[in-house]
Amino acid sequence: MRPFQPAPEIQRLLDQVNTMGNDLDAMTKESVPALRSVREQQARNKLWPVPVERVSDLTVPGRANPIPVRLYVPWDKQLARGGMLPLVIFFHGGGWTLGSPSIYDPVTRQLARQIPALVLSVDYRLAPENPFPAAVQDADAVLGWASRHAEEIGADPTRIVVAGDSAGGTLAIASTRRAQANANDGLRVAMQVLFYPSTDIGSTDYESYRQYGKEHLLTRSAVERFREFYLPRVSDRVLPDASPLRAKDLHGTPPTLLIAAGCDPLRDEGQAYARKLRDSGVRVIYRLEPDLIHAFLNFYNLEPDCSPYAEGVLGYAAGVIRQELRVQ
Repeated sequence: MRPFQPAPEIQRLLDQVNTMGNDLDAMTKESVPALRSVREQQARNKLWPVPVERVSDLTVPGRANPIPVRLYVPWDKQLARGGMLPLVIFFHGGGWTLGSPSIYDPVTRQLARQIPALVLSVDYRLAPENPFPAAVQDADAVLGWASRHAEEIGADPTRIVVAGDSAGGTLAIASTRRAQANANDGLRVAMQVLFYPSTDIGSTDYESYRQYGKEHLLTRSAVERFREFYLPRVSDRVLPDASPLRAKDLHGTPPTLLIAAGCDPLRDEGQAYARKLRDSGVRVIYRLEPDLIHAFLNFYNLEPDCSPYAEGVLGYAAGVIRQELRVQ
């Protein structure tokens, strides 16, 4: 028995995907580059422009190579307190294998406008070419650089938000946790914002997998493929940087907004992470969107009938961030 059902518009989209065949279920290491290219092309079919004041492509020094990042500056910069805006560092989803700042461009533009805030979208290294811990290393490097150079880009170093969806949510958690563990360097994350994050890639033994692990876009089979690409060593899958739910101590985690989708195989592990944060004394806002599926942010400004659902969630998240950071 499934406790939730997708919204009618989303169910129609799922029916199309399931009839044509879900490309996530057919992934191989050899087919990943072609799948990335297809998704980049699809992302160009935006429904409307989302204007901001400026978009700049930068690079951040990384452990292996420079890390490309994209900085969004909103129109509402004049509203910034003391001339500086909050900074949201955003890690895109895609199973640590797919996705890019270009694909998430409408999402990061909308966050920049609605908060308002500077948004730094990270083009971290992807698997299978760069398995764990490459993406975590890139996330660490960008967060550290952003903290040290915040004022240079017009950001308030005391109001840094680390955010991400799905696999990007995992990177947001890992980089935040590691920053908190090294707080003596002055780096402080004010808030983490997580959209349907992967918090326990080491296990698919959750009821939500049994309920929604097939025919709901992100399948159990796709999760297993992503896991093989990103975490080829089985022993790595239970490390806190890969499965944050397995961390022994979550004390000191900053206030957290976690938004889950009801019709998502990752729903239960996200809820478990929110519960563990609360048990550790962390202030948590947990919001369940019962009629949405995994990866619903990707609908924004791309799927005409489904976009309003993602837009509503983005607006809600922006409002919570404004309240937490006291954005006027």
